[in-house]
Amino acid sequence: MFTHQLNKDVDRFTVRFAAYAEQHFLKSFRKKYKGKIWEITERSIIYDLVRINNNLQLTQQVDELSSDGRIWIFKYDFAVAKSGKSPKKSGNRCLCKLDLESKDIVILAIYHKDDLPKNMGETQWLRSIVKK
Repeated sequence: MFTHQLNKDVDRFTVRFAAYAEQHFLKSFRKKYKGKIWEITERSIIYDLVRINNNLQLTQQVDELSSDGRIWIFKYDFAVAKSGKSPKKSGNRCLCKLDLESKDIVILAIYHKDDLPKNMGETQWLRSIVKK
């Protein structure tokens, strides 16, 4: 849930995957969930994030990590299509950066909680991703 609410006047955001996310994370999801299952999931992620300023920002599906009023860093929980799991219980997450001025959301990382290094907590790992 966002503690600093987005203005509802913003129509939509542009959503894209960062090159780093494409190279290091997205390939494994595409390999694990082949064909239509992943295509539907990817479209669903983008569809939700495009309209984040509607009700999604008020749900437990997004967790604000930081905000300065112009840029938000947040986690977004998602479920793989036809998995039968809720987004929160699935363990699948995206680390995103939202820029209010450019109306742009960049997916910095896409991961499953089990993919995290064993010697690092999730928050510590996410900070290392943001630095990269």
